[in-house]
This record gives sequence, C-alpha cells and structure tokens, in this order.
Amino acid sequence: MTEIPATYFDGRTSQARAVTLRWHAFDGVLEVAGDGVAARYPRREVTVESRLARGPRFIRLADGGRCEVADNAALDAVIATWAPNPAATWLHRIETSWLHVVVSVVVLTAFGWATLHFGLPWGARKLAFLLPAGITDTLTNQTLATLDQTMLDPTKLTHERQLELQGQFSRFLAAVGDKAPYRIEFRSMKGDTANAFALPSGVIVITDGLVHLAEDDREIVAVLAHECGHVRHRHTLRAVMQNSAVFVVLALVTGDVSSATAFGSALPTFLLQNRFSREFEREADAHAVEELRRGGLDPAHLARILSRLSKGHGEGDSKIMGYLRTHPPTPERIQAIEGKR
Repeated sequence: MTEIPATYFDGRTSQARAVTLRWHAFDGVLEVAGDGVAARYPRREVTVESRLARGPRFIRLADGGRCEVADNAALDAVIATWAPNPAATWLHRIETSWLHVVVSVVVLTAFGWATLHFGLPWGARKLAFLLPAGITDTLTNQTLATLDQTMLDPTKLTHERQLELQGQFSRFLAAVGDKAPYRIEFRSMKGDTANAFALPSGVIVITDGLVHLAEDDREIVAVLAHECGHVRHRHTLRAVMQNSAVFVVLALVTGDVSSATAFGSALPTFLLQNRFSREFEREADAHAVEELRRGGLDPAHLARILSRLSKGHGEGDSKIMGYLRTHPPTPERIQAIEGKR
C-alpha cells in the first residue's frame, strides 16, 4: 500500500479538505481518508487526469468528488503499478522534452505547409469539377451583375463590330471542335482599360480597351483561346476555393458542394484584382497554343499581344493595367508560347 497526501473536494461545496490517498495494489482500491472523509473506490471508479507539465493533477471519483495531488512524481510512481497508462507517460515525456517539442513544431509546420501547397489545391480542384452546371451558372450571373454595377460599363463597340468578333470566335471554336457553351460579353472600363476574364460557366468578358489594343483580330481570338483554357481547367473556381480553405475542408468532409454560392461574392474581387498562379497561367497558355495550332492560327498572335501588354506595363500605361492584374505577362510565358523554351 502507498500513501500520498492530497486535497479533497466533495463536488458539492468549495470546501477543501486535507486527506491521505491510500493505494491498495492487491485489490485495486483507492482509499480516501482524513478530515471527515472516509471512502473507498474500486479502480473502475477512479480517473486520473493526464499530467500537464508540472502543474497539480486531479483524480476524479465516481461520486462527483475529486482529489488534487501536488506530488506528480509520487502519483506517477503509484499509477505505474496500480493503473498503468503507457500513453499518458509517453505524452508527458514528449511535452517535457525540448527535443520532442522542437521536432513536433517542425513536423506540424511541414504538415501545414504540405496541406496549403498540395492538399488545399487538390481539394479545390476536386470540388471545382464536382460543381453542377446550375451552381456555376448562378455564380456567373451573380458575378457579372455585380461587376456591371460596380466596375463595368456598356460597350461602345458598334453592333456590327461585336458580331464580327463573335463570328471569328465561333469559326475558331468550330475549327477546333470545341462545343463548350462559351459566350462573349463586351464591356468597357474607365480609362479604356484593357481587360479580359472568364467566368465559371464559360462567359468571357472582353473590354473595348483590349479590342483597341489589338493590332490584329487574331490576337483577340488568341486571348479568347487563353480564357477558354481558364474555363476548361476551372481556374477561377479553384483559385477562389484555395483562398476559402474553410469551405474546401467542410465540403470535402460533408460532401456538400451546394453552398458554393457562399463564396460567390469573392469572385468579382478576384477577377479584377488578383493574379492567377504561374501554374494556372502556364496551363491556360498551353491550352491556347494547342488550340490555336489546331485552328490554323499562329500562337505568335498571343505572344505579340502579351508582349505589347508587357511593354505598356513597363511604361506605366493605365489602359492595360486591368489586364496585367489578372494575366501577368512575363518574358518566360512569351518565350514558351513562341516555342523558344
């Protein structure tokens, strides 16, 4: 039998009583005695809380009472034979070892980094392709309505000019056999800003500024082919989802993607202010190059307009800043499109 001093609380009042705990290893009984307390508890009615650093520990009793023990070393020695708990001992050794703490921090940091860089993009991609057409249509309509109320103005292009560009795009899609339901929406922006972006359901917004910037209509078709790549690979949805980690985790756990419209308000801001990742831009560029070649058009048309945008960006031309915010043209992209890399 082993004895350990403790402080007893009956669970009904705040009165603290000094008692002695007597551990009977033979019959597995804990005896609590002292200051008007005399009780015996079998092992199944006794719960010893896990050790937390060097703080006092509590022993919870089945009748609602509890005992506070200050001598952790003595209690550990008793529990090791009276009611051994290897897991608790192992956990205490870890939390009191600086080496284990450092290793744990490194492991958790690495796990967090891997989750953000691999797990979250994987989950976003999976969910983006699971969204039904009804949800993507709703997101597109809501986003375009918001942009029309805040950032976009009606196009100043003539109806004939719009039909001409739409016709060229339709003929290009027919030539490559792409039957996706793309639709061009012409708009203007303040300062004749050059911009183009794709919405989730296949609506591609192109501004008057970009039309004016192009020296050849085939450059506009090339930009539209690039935007088709973003639609095909669901880049917009994936990018917004990756910035909405809570939604991705909940959707993966519950399997419910119907609440996707909850982050619909983030789409307008992303389209006008954020940049796609390098991976997404390369993927969209590769899609455009492949489709342009299949359609009998030279991918250099895309490289030329990107180069013009890049030069204008260096000169601080405000007319193209909108497009650069969402499609950062770089020398590496241009070289890849021209087949030099």
